[in-house]
Amino acid sequence: MRGTSVQPVLLCACLAAGLLFDPLGFLRMALVCAALHESGHVLVYVLCARRLPRLRFSVEGISLSGAQQLSRAQELWVLAAGPMANFIFAALLLWRLQRRASYGLYFLAAVSLCTGLYNLLPFGVLDGARILQNLFPAPKQDALQRAQRALLCVFAVAVLGLALKGEFPFGARAAAFLGPGLLLARELWSRFE
Repeated sequence: MRGTSVQPVLLCACLAAGLLFDPLGFLRMALVCAALHESGHVLVYVLCARRLPRLRFSVEGISLSGAQQLSRAQELWVLAAGPMANFIFAALLLWRLQRRASYGLYFLAAVSLCTGLYNLLPFGVLDGARILQNLFPAPKQDALQRAQRALLCVFAVAVLGLALKGEFPFGARAAAFLGPGLLLARELWSRFE
């Protein structure tokens, strides 16, 4: 089994465990918002490249391959399309809630809004970091990456401090640190590869 990745298997195991212990439906809502986010990327990629991208599934999420063939402007559109899909979905839900209130739909709108905002953070493999990399000229890429790493460390430590000191239940504090913690772990792991 040389060359076979365990990441898709690990992703499925994590999703199965998460769905098993998801009494409030938060993970299901997050998965809907994540699928919507990736659909935004795929739709704009298809409009720009006139073909479907190859998708790579991992514990970190879904990534598109083939953006190398796009122009810088097209890649920026593809990167911005994911968060925009989340913002449009949240706006449509909030518009719908003007007629009939529902806690579930309010929560889904909040999850979609947070998904879009989270993906615009300028760290690691998130859309915000890739957008910045496309906006900065090639000679400044090293300085940008160093600044992003330093900012990620500060952000992760701040979130960890809030998670440890906060008065929220343990599950909420752990979830708050999970995203920045995974980004920081991936960044540290990539330095040893």
